[in-house]
Amino acid sequence: MKLLRYIAPLLLGTVQLLAVPAFSRMTGTSCNACHATPTWQLTTMGLEFLKNGHRMEALKVDAKEQKLDNYLSFVWKGRAYGDTLDSQRTGLANTQKPATNFEQHSFSLYTGGALSDRFSYFTELYLNENTGNTSGANVVQGDAARKKLAEAFLHYNQPINKDLFLSVRAGEILPGILHVFGVGARSAEQRALVLNDPLAGNSNTFRPFSRQQGMDATLNSAHSETSFSVGVVNGSSTSVTNSIDADNHKDWYASALWSFDKNQSAVGLYHYEGQYSNYATANDFATALTFDNKFKKDGLLARFIRDKFRVVGAYFLGEETMNLGGTKTKNKGYYGLVDYNFTDSFGIFARLDNLDPNKDIANNETSMAMIGLNGMLYQSDKSGARWNFEYTEKQSYLGGNITTAGTTKFKDKRYFAQITWGF
Repeated sequence: MKLLRYIAPLLLGTVQLLAVPAFSRMTGTSCNACHATPTWQLTTMGLEFLKNGHRMEALKVDAKEQKLDNYLSFVWKGRAYGDTLDSQRTGLANTQKPATNFEQHSFSLYTGGALSDRFSYFTELYLNENTGNTSGANVVQGDAARKKLAEAFLHYNQPINKDLFLSVRAGEILPGILHVFGVGARSAEQRALVLNDPLAGNSNTFRPFSRQQGMDATLNSAHSETSFSVGVVNGSSTSVTNSIDADNHKDWYASALWSFDKNQSAVGLYHYEGQYSNYATANDFATALTFDNKFKKDGLLARFIRDKFRVVGAYFLGEETMNLGGTKTKNKGYYGLVDYNFTDSFGIFARLDNLDPNKDIANNETSMAMIGLNGMLYQSDKSGARWNFEYTEKQSYLGGNITTAGTTKFKDKRYFAQITWGF
């Protein structure tokens, strides 16, 4: 209790951090104008800023704001985590796995904003990102790190009438509805399983989080009540960063979002249809084609937002083609999250996850429960830092995947801490 007495002022202080500090400098506002600090979800103003193309007004730019300081930020992430694996796990890969690790996770560049009245852009570039590999044979780039272009696109806004405008993005993109439902600004650093993880045992490594190269168009209402999107992308294997597709088929997606109150509480629908070509050597079209996996993913998403708290969740259903004969499997998954901000500098959250790669097979799903804390370390006019702590318990089954029922049930635990610094 004595320790809590000393650290409580640090956790509950009034300091603030901007998720991308350059955007705060651009808008002349504090971080809690665009983010429900410190749990980070986007506010009404933040959602408008994103929808408009990382700018305050969709069809207007102030030349005085077009300076480098307003368009460029650097972000650094450092982590420490500890894993407690289920005692029933055997084999050297489990019994000798390090229980604790420090990780300088990434150093990245964010840049974006208005170029003209109609055009804007956004780029998220990782100058260095830890791969999670050890110093053993799995290291893929020598230093166990990689450079990665996470997202990069040109954005164009076309007015239709006083209540509607059309926005078009081209480049490496993520469906906008997923960005605001757990992929982009979020309470938990570790993304939900149903968004972030491929289906266990499936050669197709697609997951909704996949950033793809292509273009999309979104019809927006002027006051954000509704939006409708459709996109066409190459499709690609997510096991290779920034790859392009190994077949001629183009994937497509569509979404619709309806906001029903002034806080941007909303419900949304998401649909994705794609094709993954199974070659004798994965992603190598110079080898024999065994079959095409025509797959799809449908999602129902919802959020309920108030000043201090929000509830966010999604439920997904999917289908995969498993062989040349056209055998289909059905998958499902969901997550639900609630967070609460006590102040602008201290918040809590909890999340439940589930991902089932084949609904017709028992003992193959993965589930996870998470609780966490968020807070601010400091903020100056130019920079700031945010911390977060997460505790997770993940349950899975030995050998359980898209084609096979599992056996032994495992429960693994993780303690995870991160500091994010931005300039």
